[in-house]
Amino acid sequence: MRQRAICLALALTAACLTPGAAFAHAGPTPPVATSFIARIASTPLGVQARIVDADQQLWLHVPPTTTLVVLGLAGEPYLRFSARGVEINKHSPATYLNRAQPATVPTTANPREPPLWQRIQTGRSYRWHEDRLHALAFTARRPTSRYLGRWLIPLRINGRPARIAGGLWYTPPPTRLWFWPIPVALVCLVGLLRLRRPRLDAIMIAILTLTELAAIIATHALRDLHGRPTVPASQLAWLAASSAVALVLVLLILRPRWRAVAILAIAGYALAEGLTLLPTLYKGHTIGALPPPLERLTALTALTASAGALLVLFAGTSFDPKGRPTRRSLNSP
Repeated sequence: MRQRAICLALALTAACLTPGAAFAHAGPTPPVATSFIARIASTPLGVQARIVDADQQLWLHVPPTTTLVVLGLAGEPYLRFSARGVEINKHSPATYLNRAQPATVPTTANPREPPLWQRIQTGRSYRWHEDRLHALAFTARRPTSRYLGRWLIPLRINGRPARIAGGLWYTPPPTRLWFWPIPVALVCLVGLLRLRRPRLDAIMIAILTLTELAAIIATHALRDLHGRPTVPASQLAWLAASSAVALVLVLLILRPRWRAVAILAIAGYALAEGLTLLPTLYKGHTIGALPPPLERLTALTALTASAGALLVLFAGTSFDPKGRPTRRSLNSP
């Protein structure tokens, strides 16, 4: 009972290390895939701008001698980059609406009122969720058209009008053949299980568990080593924490009394990671540190290996108190 409780705690810890909103187009956690890509066409001289997470956020870096104001949805001052750092206007409705999860606009947010600036960050760089990058995604789209239109972010630079301009593109979904390896692999495992050989089941479990561990580390690396636009220390710490949990589970496998529950916890962890990356299999543009085919292969590996390990555990072999594989009675000849 104690072993099960500890492994359950490890599995819950692993689940906490897995983003929970990966299926949303926009949400509180970074997406892993999307159907839309925003690209920048022009920026003012000296200002660095990048699109983050395909079409979700805008990152700006402003030179030290420049005061830049980003205008809001009604043309009011919204963000200000200056010697004081980055400030946000509490009287701007965009402060509350221009978010991944929009908030209710308070009655005090009047765009015609003088700006009420609140410093939110020191330095000259900042990124924020910007609805204007992907607003065209919610309009009608011709089936044969990939270019959806042009977007603009109005600015004032040292009091003079300026803008950042770009466009939004639609990316069609990948081929559905990416889903076929999962049922094919499970059918093959069922065929091997029908041989009713505990040693063969143990070999399958070992191979699947090693594959799951590799997929767990790879899926975390895809997210945590992907710069937005740089890789902060917090993302590296997140990767280290997930790797530590995987290492503890590996050590538990080496203990015979813990082997079965540790294998089960690893399978659950890998399944959660695979489900997190599931959008990469049906959305056209993937967001990660590797090329799209490798990211989809990683998601496919995590899903297939975890489902296979659970199948073998529950329909095939089990482990005695000494960690040796045995056949379940319902599968006995």
